[in-house]
Amino acid sequence: MQRSAQRLNWDFVSISPRMPSLQEAKGVSRGRPHILLRQVFLVLVCMEVGVVLLLLPWTLLWDNNYFFSLQPQHSAFWLGNHLRGAISGIGLVNLWLFASEVSALFDKRRR
Repeated sequence: MQRSAQRLNWDFVSISPRMPSLQEAKGVSRGRPHILLRQVFLVLVCMEVGVVLLLLPWTLLWDNNYFFSLQPQHSAFWLGNHLRGAISGIGLVNLWLFASEVSALFDKRRR
């Protein structure tokens, strides 16, 4: 058998388009206020969703939810600490995304 016949053909990898680097992506909004406004809006949404998901499962609003009373047999699941912790974890991920986006905005503005 020939050596070239044993090698795999990896040409399909080069077909995909090139992804921009992080520096190229950050430089897109320089000088464009509508893109800056979109980024600020994204940052504010990430912060709001993160805070709500972090705190809401531990409030009385969660305990007295109308939708939980529709299926009382599932109330143990909805009121369990495991689900509350999982939802709060998603909120922490949103807050981490908020912090990384804010730092990217400030780093971009300093340059």
